[in-house]
Amino acid sequence: MNKWLISLLVIAAVFLVFQLVVSMTTSDIETPKYKVLKKYPRFELRQYESMMLATTNLGVASFDEKSSEGFRTIASYIFGKNKSNEKIAMTAPVIYHADSISTLSFVVPRSKTQESMPVPIDQNLTFVVQAPKLLAVLDFGGFINNEKLAARMAELKKAVLKEGFQIKGQGYYFGYNPPWQLIGRKNEVAFELESVN
Repeated sequence: MNKWLISLLVIAAVFLVFQLVVSMTTSDIETPKYKVLKKYPRFELRQYESMMLATTNLGVASFDEKSSEGFRTIASYIFGKNKSNEKIAMTAPVIYHADSISTLSFVVPRSKTQESMPVPIDQNLTFVVQAPKLLAVLDFGGFINNEKLAARMAELKKAVLKEGFQIKGQGYYFGYNPPWQLIGRKNEVAFELESVN
């Protein structure tokens, strides 16, 4: 076996170990609390508790156009680019919401309040407290772009309407993994629903 092949195998092994470590550490990150009310063939019906979000406005833009910029804004804040240079524990998911103005949000750790969060330097980062929500959620793997996001949203919408639910507003995308994680990726799309009796 020549040196070139040995080097390639070593690099591949190191890369695989790195991906496995990243995959295991992201599974330990704090996520919002919810209760699964019912499982349907293509989605789960979940009742989410109230949560606080650190949100940045992306303007009138698609996921592909502005999500990286929004992620950088949020990541900078989390890693200490704030008025007290304080680092904040990572949580998941990062939430993309497409509406008249698109937003990207970081879920604030449950141990924090708005008063205890460091003041952002970036004025495009604000705190929003979300009321409890009833969501229909579809999960899938891999990487995401506008076309895949639209296809999964359409798939979820069709399944939700087939079950007789009423959808409220535009959908959400939940991303659970950093961009450099290649294996074990977790994504979800969701629609808020009218309350069920």
